Amino acid sequence: MPSTLLRRSLVTLALSLSFVTWLTAAATAKPNIILVYSDDHGWADLGAQGVDKDIRTPHLDALARDGVRFTRGYVTAPQCVPSRAGVLTGRYQQRFGVDDNLKGPLPLAELTIAERLKPAGYVSAQVGKWHLEPTPRSEDQASPADAHAFLPGGQGFDEYWCGPMNTFMASHDLKGTPLANPPQRLTDPRFRCVWQTEAALGFINGHARDPFFLYLAYFTPHVPLQSPEPWFSKTPTHLPLVRRQALAMIAAMDEGIGQIRARLRELALDQNTLIFFIGDNGAPLRPTAWNGSLNLPLAGEKGMLTDGGVRVPFLAAWPGTLPAGKIYEPIVSALDVAATAVAAAGLPAASALDGVNLVPFLTGEKSGAPHDHLFWRWRSQAAVHDGRWKLVLLGPTQRYLFDTAAPDGETRNLATQHPDIAARLLARLQSWDATLQTPGLPTQINPQDQIFFSTHIDKTLSEQPASAAEPKAKAKRKAK
Repeated sequence: MPSTLLRRSLVTLALSLSFVTWLTAAATAKPNIILVYSDDHGWADLGAQGVDKDIRTPHLDALARDGVRFTRGYVTAPQCVPSRAGVLTGRYQQRFGVDDNLKGPLPLAELTIAERLKPAGYVSAQVGKWHLEPTPRSEDQASPADAHAFLPGGQGFDEYWCGPMNTFMASHDLKGTPLANPPQRLTDPRFRCVWQTEAALGFINGHARDPFFLYLAYFTPHVPLQSPEPWFSKTPTHLPLVRRQALAMIAAMDEGIGQIRARLRELALDQNTLIFFIGDNGAPLRPTAWNGSLNLPLAGEKGMLTDGGVRVPFLAAWPGTLPAGKIYEPIVSALDVAATAVAAAGLPAASALDGVNLVPFLTGEKSGAPHDHLFWRWRSQAAVHDGRWKLVLLGPTQRYLFDTAAPDGETRNLATQHPDIAARLLARLQSWDATLQTPGLPTQINPQDQIFFSTHIDKTLSEQPASAAEPKAKAKRKAK
């Protein structure tokens, strides 16, 4: 009899240990998720794009080789505040009124990725530029007493180092030790990418056994430009100073990403970590605003809904889950990060999200494209993209229809040649616009937007050679 009881006890203990092991395995099966967001980073400035020989991003290029490079990855705005509001909520930011930089802060009622992952046991951290709190230029101001509520801690992040430059608000020190009475204002004299990488590493070290979400928002290559060493000395000396500074700052960020991936490998977390790398919008190109980054071969710049403003470097890697070295051409959106993260965490799909879980499309489980259409509305511009055709509105009357599958892309306006396509896309854009918090397509033109289009689009169109039919028509008129 005692032996029988002993055997039962041993069996019960074994089952209990098996259940604990299963629970542990289930917890570790939830992938860590890292979102790296660069700032004013032009499409050309990623070595893997193969556009510019002067750019050096070996660690980002390795990330592309280990995962997926999206050739047509888009953000939701050509400006930082609305772009960041979109990626962190997974919703078109016009649904909650953050249309442009003057419409912050991010409403506390909106759920961020960090808040959506909490039910799955995730610990979350924010590092670097936040820019979703009230600012002196925001139209809706919070009182100083309420301002801290809009920092990352008020949006679901357990730890944060919030600030773009050398002074930042933090809940922990750079090693991950909690600070008394957070947030505390910290200062670090090193180049901003260096301390931002150190904060990210501290968070990863402290949560190697937890499923975690890290939002690492490098303030690079946004102005103010600097010449950080040892990276600046390695840039080509024949280039303009501004370009050399941008290359050096991007190289500092790239090295930080390499350090983070190396630490993940040391901790045996690399196979269980999904990493996204995305730029927040295109580079500014105006002589007084240029930050040294390039959008080539795309048309336009930061502040425009042409591809130069909203098509950005866009990578994803999850070794062992996503295919390595894949080049993905269908249109995708920064909105897809939240939906992908929620699905990867094993949580039910959220109907409020506008993005799509990209994993089944990348693994081949689903065929077709993730999106039928992508939409934009910013200042006096609006746009819709169906994967081939892109309609861009400037003010109430100017219409640009581009065939993005054609070699000349956004340098040839086909609105008059294809009025049926333009009308179809306009109807889709109007239907989407009607679902927003404040519906209404542009009714007037912002002067700066007109300058953008006059410089980058209208000028290009006017400089195009006449079509093949035009010389024949001129010759016929001359013969008469």
